[in-house]
Amino acid sequence: MDNSIYKKGLAVVLIIAIIIMTALGIKLSGKEKEITFTKERDMEIEIETYIWVDIDGAVNIPGVYVLIEGSRVKDAITIAGGLKEEAITKNLNKARKLVDGEKIYIYEEGEISGIGETLAGSSQLDLININTASAQQLRTLPGIGEAYANRIIEYRNIKKFSSIEEIKNVQGIGEKTFENIKEFITVY
Repeated sequence: MDNSIYKKGLAVVLIIAIIIMTALGIKLSGKEKEITFTKERDMEIEIETYIWVDIDGAVNIPGVYVLIEGSRVKDAITIAGGLKEEAITKNLNKARKLVDGEKIYIYEEGEISGIGETLAGSSQLDLININTASAQQLRTLPGIGEAYANRIIEYRNIKKFSSIEEIKNVQGIGEKTFENIKEFITVY
């Protein structure tokens, strides 16, 4: 057997293997995962799924932030520089999980709501935005179960609510249900 043919064949196979590995390496290098740093920990965290949250009001650095899916309201407050001294958090559920596209507004002492009452003594500080709330959040409203929550979401996927009264356009939600929930809902 001729060794030179064997050596040439081996060289061709090695060259082909190098070309394939190089092409594969170039292709995979474009699929890097996003890395971010958190303020609470000085370590890298790989983010596979993330959400965008807008936090405003009585926080030190209001804005739109990217958070890891599964983050909670307290995480959004932390990344927004913490609360101002005059922040009202009496009815703010800091343990609630956030949803993508959510707007969080934290009221300040003496601030006036859309209804025209002072919020300092109000129990309506953590209103549910019917344009962004999850089905789970909607089900916390009086008289709203799974079916109504799903109908609200279906309605807003077609047309966003422009006022809280518009929720009466959702099948099955009439004046009586609206009266029970109107103090707990908002549209920003």
